[in-house]
Amino acid sequence: MKKEGSGLRNTLLIVTALVFIIPFLIFTYIFYRHEIALDFIQMMMVAFILVLILAGLMILRQLFEKILTMVRLMKKVVAEDGEAVPAKRGVDEVQYLTETFEALMGKLENTTSDLGHKVFELLALKELIEIASKTLDFDELLSALLEKSMAVTSAQIGSIFKVAPNDKRFQVVATKGLRGGPEKYSFLNIDGSISQHVVDHHQPLLVKDIEADSRTQRPNDPKYGSPSFLSMPIFVKDELIAVLNLSRKGENGIFDLSDEQIISIMIGEIGFALENIRLYSKLREHLERLQERTVALEDANGRLSNEIDQRLSAEAALNNALEELKQTQAQLVQSAKLSSIGELAAGVAHELNQPLMVIRGHAQMLFKKRRPEDEDYDELEMILRNTKRLMKIISHLRIFSRQSGTEFIPLDLGTTIEDCFLMIEEQLRLGEIQVEKKVSEDLPKVWGDPNQLEQVLLNLITNAKDAIEQKAGREKKEISDESEPIKGKLTIEAHRDPDAHNLVELLVSDTGSGIPKEIADKIFDPFFTTKDVGKGTGLGLSISYGIIKDHKGEIAVSSTGPHGTTFRVKLPTSAESS
Repeated sequence: MKKEGSGLRNTLLIVTALVFIIPFLIFTYIFYRHEIALDFIQMMMVAFILVLILAGLMILRQLFEKILTMVRLMKKVVAEDGEAVPAKRGVDEVQYLTETFEALMGKLENTTSDLGHKVFELLALKELIEIASKTLDFDELLSALLEKSMAVTSAQIGSIFKVAPNDKRFQVVATKGLRGGPEKYSFLNIDGSISQHVVDHHQPLLVKDIEADSRTQRPNDPKYGSPSFLSMPIFVKDELIAVLNLSRKGENGIFDLSDEQIISIMIGEIGFALENIRLYSKLREHLERLQERTVALEDANGRLSNEIDQRLSAEAALNNALEELKQTQAQLVQSAKLSSIGELAAGVAHELNQPLMVIRGHAQMLFKKRRPEDEDYDELEMILRNTKRLMKIISHLRIFSRQSGTEFIPLDLGTTIEDCFLMIEEQLRLGEIQVEKKVSEDLPKVWGDPNQLEQVLLNLITNAKDAIEQKAGREKKEISDESEPIKGKLTIEAHRDPDAHNLVELLVSDTGSGIPKEIADKIFDPFFTTKDVGKGTGLGLSISYGIIKDHKGEIAVSSTGPHGTTFRVKLPTSAESS
């Protein structure tokens, strides 16, 4: 057998010889005919040119050797594809090389086409994955899967049926390319359908001919075109949730394993997204139920809260009523006590008045018989003076303790102050409390009840005396010399109100212990007291507050502190009130 490429090599040798020998012979003939003599340099130049020609021919030979090697490789590649170009006798090697190269280019074009289709499949898969990463809608993702599956397989009709749990039916979630087909979200029976095989065996169904396949064996419907179709199961974990159906492959094509593989890859890539969407749907349904329960609980809680508030309001009202009842009962008891004390005081005053009149009568008889130079003259005078004072106190005590209706009259506040001191001045003197009275001479009369206003003054003066004694007792414990008396001071001022001339201002000041800030707002509350048990009822300031309000006046703490307290009382003048 003739060695492959030997003809091409022989032809190359002949060409080389002709290219080198013919020019050499021509030059030799020219030099000989014309008797041209060449010097050494010219001969060297001619020899150098010939060497260059020879080198070029050798390079050309090597190039043809490379071409022959490439021809052998192309023949091998074409032979592996089963389409080797047959060698024909009498055909030139160059022509054979050209035919082999054309066969190789054909195979390259086929490979390029296949590669382009694979790139298209990868792009479709990439787009599907991007959609899966963005959507949380189950049906939307299945619709995208159907669209991409039809694109990569060139299917013209497609559908996705969702398997209804615990039900022998499909629910149509996506369709494309078929007119008059099942509507979206409609139901189809699984039994007897082509997709039943997928549901029963949980495996893909690749059919090349619906009439010849043993798994189907049914006539082909002309509206589906090609008798080939592909049904793919869609799983979430191990649970079958839907079936993908593809038919009418382009140009009456037949679905093959490559179609099944690419669809399987697509389903696998979105399986995790489908699982997340299903979990999200369950979570959303659970959240909606929780929200409904929360709303129901909030409504129930609102009704319960309203009921509780109503009960608390009723209980608070009941407690307030009970507290008011207790206060009223205590006030009634206290009023009864005060009434009894008033009656007792009136009786005592009457009983004391009789023997006092006897004592005063005898003292007057004895005093008339004495002269100033007599030894007992001063003692009798002192007896008369004090018995007169006692009679005046008893008379005022009978008036003060007398129960009568409220009677508002124009009254002199200075006289009321003096009448009040008749009953308490001796206690202040014994307590070594200095008293200072500052009553304006032009003080107008006020409109009020003398007995009630005297009671207010008596309460304020009594509280001032107690505050001074409390401070004195505390200071005596702090000094070493207990024999040194500690005196306090009580000041009563009455004048026109500098801010309103239709009011009279009364100030009761003491140098006592003062009122703590934390209880300053409570001192006018009924039964509130800081005194020891048995020394106060907590009604004095409360009653005084009520009396002043009845007189359309004001009573308040003007100032308080460690150096004493000042109460301010404002009363309208008689001209304003009348």
